[in-house]
Amino acid sequence: MGPVRRFRRAATAKATVAMLAVGLAGTVGCVRIDGGSVEFSWVLRTADGRAIGDCGCSNPPVANVRLNLRLVSAAGTDEGAMPCAGRTQCQFSCPRQTGATPFDIPETKPDQMYLISIDALAADGTALSAIKTPPPVARSVVRGQPTDMGALLLVTECADACSGVNGQGVCARP
Repeated sequence: MGPVRRFRRAATAKATVAMLAVGLAGTVGCVRIDGGSVEFSWVLRTADGRAIGDCGCSNPPVANVRLNLRLVSAAGTDEGAMPCAGRTQCQFSCPRQTGATPFDIPETKPDQMYLISIDALAADGTALSAIKTPPPVARSVVRGQPTDMGALLLVTECADACSGVNGQGVCARP
């Protein structure tokens, strides 16, 4: 391969990398940052540890999972702010098994935390008290950064229609 051909190949490769970098920078720049974000995922399990992969196999069925945030002071005093109250951006379809708010959750001050919890919801939007969710966890929120809650466990029963168990012990439809 001659020097001219090597130069053209290198120039083409550099141009491709430059175009990708510009494209990615343009994509990243589209995210509006007005605060922090809260990310989490969830799994459904029975009390005896069987996985429930289909949200409709839960008894009662879970349609959505809602994120709740309540601002409290370091002393535990309720500060009254609930940035997820009534917002569809804090409610996620159960089969997704993951959710993240936009970067618009107000940042906490050094003497504040959010008590973060989740609710399992029926198709009509009512909270399903029969489904056990983890207790609230205190976390701070920083502008421009995600607050990762990790995977949260929802404990429920396996629906009768899904009581078939495969070789892995999963609650599934027969």
